[in-house]
Amino acid sequence: MNFENIKYDFPKMPEEMRTMIEKEVKRQIETEQMPVQNGRKAAGKVLAASVAAVLLLGTTVFAGVSIYRMQRQQVSEHGVSVKIADTDNGQKASGQEGSRADGPASVKQEEIPNVKMEIGYLPDTMVQTEQGKYSYKNALHKGGISIAFYRMDTGDAQFEMLHEDVLSSEKISVNGFDGVYLEYPHLYEEEIVFNQRIYAAFTDVHYVMEMFAASDVSKEEAVRIAKSIKLIPTDEAGDKNLVRGMDWSAYLAGSEEEKEKEDGTEYAVEEWTAVPNSRMQHTHAAGESFSLDDSTGMDEKTGLMAKVTQVQVTDDISLLDLQTDDEDLRNETDENGNIKPALIQYIKKGNMDSLSEVVKTRKVPQKLVYVTVDYTNTGDRELKDVLFFGTMERIYEKDGQMKMIPGGNYEECLDSDAWNQVINRGLSSRFEMQYYDVRQGEQNKNYIAAIKPGETVTVHMGWIVTQEELANLYLSLDTQGGSGTFTERSLAIGYVDLRQKAAD
Repeated sequence: MNFENIKYDFPKMPEEMRTMIEKEVKRQIETEQMPVQNGRKAAGKVLAASVAAVLLLGTTVFAGVSIYRMQRQQVSEHGVSVKIADTDNGQKASGQEGSRADGPASVKQEEIPNVKMEIGYLPDTMVQTEQGKYSYKNALHKGGISIAFYRMDTGDAQFEMLHEDVLSSEKISVNGFDGVYLEYPHLYEEEIVFNQRIYAAFTDVHYVMEMFAASDVSKEEAVRIAKSIKLIPTDEAGDKNLVRGMDWSAYLAGSEEEKEKEDGTEYAVEEWTAVPNSRMQHTHAAGESFSLDDSTGMDEKTGLMAKVTQVQVTDDISLLDLQTDDEDLRNETDENGNIKPALIQYIKKGNMDSLSEVVKTRKVPQKLVYVTVDYTNTGDRELKDVLFFGTMERIYEKDGQMKMIPGGNYEECLDSDAWNQVINRGLSSRFEMQYYDVRQGEQNKNYIAAIKPGETVTVHMGWIVTQEELANLYLSLDTQGGSGTFTERSLAIGYVDLRQKAAD
């Protein structure tokens, strides 16, 4: 989870706690103020922009024992420090002057129990969408709250966050617990954004909860939900409410997330936003068949081939057979069915001394790119549950390099610009396929149930892109690569060059 940029995004959860497509999350964590893409500071003070925080922790006092209290400190005009402070009640244990009476700063792993989470209150119209995530029925997967946990193996008092771009802040009290509320700029009122954050310190079990609350949840409701949460020690490893927490020491070391496959082996995928022209030697033209087997030798050969047989560019979405979950595509059109233009915002991001602000805006026409892809099984065995996925990359050539614009920006920002981020508010900001017409498999999603040897299955996919991007379109059919970056696998499989076809 990118804690520096998550202020405007649906938070990425630990692997065990999420089911949404990782590629979509990653892209949006790198895009400010987008609804539901990476770095983390290696120090304990993390600049977390445009989020709200409430830290709730017990303040029970015991004679001769240090206690933990939430502290809020204004460190600059728009910078606030929020931390758990180790404070003594003035009655230190005999002979322990200047020392802690409640143990060492770090906590042994065996002292941190497995716990399950119980929520005592949710608004009537809010439902659970997956483990740790809850949203309103009229905005499923777009807002609500999302909850993650840290295991405080370094000691509870080591928790500290330094927040910037703070619009307002105040101390609050929830059921006798100390807290801090932070408010951040909401630059695009038409979209639901995660502009609140609540922390709760469960010092009895050495966990800290981090709850992200979206703009469709009032401050009062967010706090009410938070104060109803309980952590209960459990020995039931299979409990559906079992908390999956990241060690705070791993967070401080810069670990972005647990990089483990289901079998427990570690993996790391190298990604680049620019590669030499020569790395694009496997680029394909529309009408050309190519293998989807990874030539790097990491995966089993399947004999699956793909071919883009047709590309259509339109001003409306009449080509699409929309399903009930295609609401975003419907909302992108006007009363005549034509695709509305995208709003482009030029933003100067806030810091410790200033708030985020919109410097200027403009509108750009949007188009539907509708692509027909044939998948053919050239192997000697039937392929079952075949995953397909299409990513429409925007790639341009400069100084002998093939480049993608990094950081979720719609366009590159120069040092001389009055802004440092350019955000596309249209559906064209999404690179992953926004439409597909084959829905099979266990979840009735983007799977082909079976392809027999010699058989071809046709899939139609759709993307919304801006008119300005038509000359830079490359299609990736790699089901494992991310969006907005090159990987060894995506380069080995190759991209389909749709620039000339799309421009027609």
